[in-house]
Amino acid sequence: MLNLIGDILNWLAAGAMFPLMILPLALLLSGGRRAGAWWVGLIIGFVAGGAAFARLTPGLALTPGAGQAATFAGVSAAVIAGVAIIGGPARFAALAAPLFESLTRGSGRAVMWFLLVMALVQFAVVVLRYVFGINYIFMQESITYMHGAVFLLAGGYALLTDDHVRVDIFYREAAPKRKALVDFLGTYFLLFPVCLLLLWAAAPYVANSWAVGEGSQEASGIQAVFIMKSFIPAFAVLLAMAGFNIAARAGETLRERA
Repeated sequence: MLNLIGDILNWLAAGAMFPLMILPLALLLSGGRRAGAWWVGLIIGFVAGGAAFARLTPGLALTPGAGQAATFAGVSAAVIAGVAIIGGPARFAALAAPLFESLTRGSGRAVMWFLLVMALVQFAVVVLRYVFGINYIFMQESITYMHGAVFLLAGGYALLTDDHVRVDIFYREAAPKRKALVDFLGTYFLLFPVCLLLLWAAAPYVANSWAVGEGSQEASGIQAVFIMKSFIPAFAVLLAMAGFNIAARAGETLRERA
């Protein structure tokens, strides 16, 4: 049952994420004499890319049934209608970007406190074990939980603030327009596909964990492994939110300097 729910949630998420991901492109392509041609090419590219992806990854079972296709289409239509009612892509992006940024920054700043807590717990574990001869499994496992939360839930924050590890040769000294182009293309060709793939691939893994109430193999351990595994889809969503902001800013820079 949870696998079915997870499958439906996947198509709900995809139906909502696809229109939102296209918004920065809509901002970039809106206006201009060649806007119509750009949109035709964009639609063809998305359809061809989606078909090729589904064909190359049969193990993910991306081909939707009637109910899944209806869910995807209905949610996408609702999001597009909401964008139109609010006032178009520019207005919607202006409202969505601060919200996504607040959520991404808030989650990152919140889990940063786990770094201090981890250090204190680790210190306590060492003292208890080697000074008093006492060992608490749940304290050791809590370090793993906090470590996972820091790396996964702060990933979007690190990307948004450009604090992640960047190995490049040309980007640092590049002109603002070239940097914006790299950010824009990198977000669409690398970040967004990975977020969707990660969300889809993690769904059965997380759903199975919730189905059995997966916990520690130790009786005195933390019986909440299913919560720790839920950090994976949360990581994908937060990365996508950060990518939305990056693509929107890059699109504005490209339009201003066109």
